[in-house]
Amino acid sequence: MKRILLPTDFSENSINAIEYASHLFKDVPCKFFLLNVFKIPYLANEELMDQNVAQLAALEEEMHEISRKEMKKLLDRLPKNSKHDFASISDYNLFNLAVHQVVEEKNIELIVMGTKGATGAKEIFLGSNTSDVIMRSSCNVIAVPENHTYKPPKEIVFPTDFQIDYNFEDLAPLISLAEMNNAMVRIIHFSERTDLDEHQEHNKSKLSSFLVNIKHEYYTLSSSDFEEGLNCFTQSRGNIDMIAIIGRHYGFFQRLFFKPKVRELSFHSTIPLFVIHHLNE
Repeated sequence: MKRILLPTDFSENSINAIEYASHLFKDVPCKFFLLNVFKIPYLANEELMDQNVAQLAALEEEMHEISRKEMKKLLDRLPKNSKHDFASISDYNLFNLAVHQVVEEKNIELIVMGTKGATGAKEIFLGSNTSDVIMRSSCNVIAVPENHTYKPPKEIVFPTDFQIDYNFEDLAPLISLAEMNNAMVRIIHFSERTDLDEHQEHNKSKLSSFLVNIKHEYYTLSSSDFEEGLNCFTQSRGNIDMIAIIGRHYGFFQRLFFKPKVRELSFHSTIPLFVIHHLNE
């Protein structure tokens, strides 16, 4: 049974991501863990600690109760599926620490969460949560943009510089998702050169062997700006349903996918972003 973590603050954005996950894996037996993380505001915490520890405990319990009630409402509105089992977790904690603990304790293999555009304080905070989970968790993540309407991922873009010597296990999550949806994987090579060196040719050949049962095509883009090139490609195709990336790269791609770029993608992408962590790092 697939074990998936679904963080939620009960916003429509986070609920949309939960519904995306339930649709994406509608035919797959899944154990979903709904996680709501809350913390008493800093100033209130300071004041209460100065006055009465019992008051602080009472406020924490009140927030737990609110979280539990909201969880029940959320579970009642989710689509029913006999293949899906849901468990809810309400945690008084720091967000990233709570996510890490659940991933470890529940053997989570995938996190699905919403992300927003960076146009205001609340949006930046929510977007930062998603980006921080992508960067700090060893777990694979699907980031679902705000207001995204679910479509089965029939067209998946996979950018690479052919510098990584992939193992099959690295690509297994992408292969599984493509097989499940009979998807086309469009592999984009970003480079100022059109030819590949011997190392890259080897890695490309190895990648092709792993994708032998998956429909796939190769493209080379010379754009020096990764995000701009990727956006232009997805917009020109008009039917891209998902962008899949390896979250940690060496050399050239390490610069592209280091924190600033991953954050930009999670903030600005209008297409779900599937971040797969390279198992050898």
